[in-house]
Amino acid sequence: MIKVAIVGCGTMGNVHAKGYVNIKNAKVTAVCDIRKEKGMAISELLDAKYYESYDEMLKEDVDIVDICLPTYMHKEFALKAMELGKHVFCEKPIALSVEDAEEMVNKAKEMKVKLSVGHVVRFFPAYKNAVNLVKQGKIGTPKLIRTTRNGAYPGWSWENWYSNYELSGGPLLDLVIHDIDWIISNFGDVQRVYAKSFNGKVERKDHCLVTLTLKNGSLAHVEGSWAYPDGAIFGTTFEVIGTTGQIESDSRSSSPIKKYTNNGAFNMALDSPLQYKDEPYTAELQEFINAVIEEREPLITGEAAIKAIKVSLAAIKSSKTGEAVEL
Repeated sequence: MIKVAIVGCGTMGNVHAKGYVNIKNAKVTAVCDIRKEKGMAISELLDAKYYESYDEMLKEDVDIVDICLPTYMHKEFALKAMELGKHVFCEKPIALSVEDAEEMVNKAKEMKVKLSVGHVVRFFPAYKNAVNLVKQGKIGTPKLIRTTRNGAYPGWSWENWYSNYELSGGPLLDLVIHDIDWIISNFGDVQRVYAKSFNGKVERKDHCLVTLTLKNGSLAHVEGSWAYPDGAIFGTTFEVIGTTGQIESDSRSSSPIKKYTNNGAFNMALDSPLQYKDEPYTAELQEFINAVIEEREPLITGEAAIKAIKVSLAAIKSSKTGEAVEL
């Protein structure tokens, strides 16, 4: 049985905790948060020991440390865990800078431990179904990918850390990196990045538009926003347009994925039931646990996470300078 410790018992810590309930070959034995009420809630849910001190928790005999902390804390907490020979699963984005991320990856190699990052969109059924259809040649060669990821500003964050873009990176790093990782991992590496961002409800750049030119010549357009009204339903969409057809999805639709072809055909493109809520999070955690048990590389490596933040950071640079950035 793999023993897991969760550090950070806020929103994502709770999501991960619920995911572990459904995993049979791992047990959360320790949780850590400086807010006792948050930590105790997960402690009681999972019958795990609560720690206020991270250093004390690291003395526990655990195999994996699951880091669900704000981005600016990722490197420090990951390095401490890996230095003690513990595998690390870290929420996305991996870090605020390429240098910090590379330090984390290098430490994992040095200590011969596994490192993975929570790019969970790869595990959402609609996105997986779309990739499978593309691989089966159902729409020919993909030429254009469009994604949106829009909702209200996450004002519920601990000490409102999302509002400080020096700590969170804003939506270009924290939000649309989901779609950037999905595009890179399934449609190809990025060659050129051009981005625009502007103020929405607050005096921050909380709405962004990013155009990616892939090395294979395809284009991707990525939109993300924290500027929607409070109470707006968070939603995501994607379109993949190929030489012989199109796939589209809208998370707020009763038909989560559709396929069109050049002869006018329309199909509900389902090859597995679509389940949301916590299921994709369970799947990503299960995949990492299996990688640890099987002593193999996880599906989402630290190197893959670095590719994603390089594009997000290039988008931030482009939005500030008004010029495209070559990678």
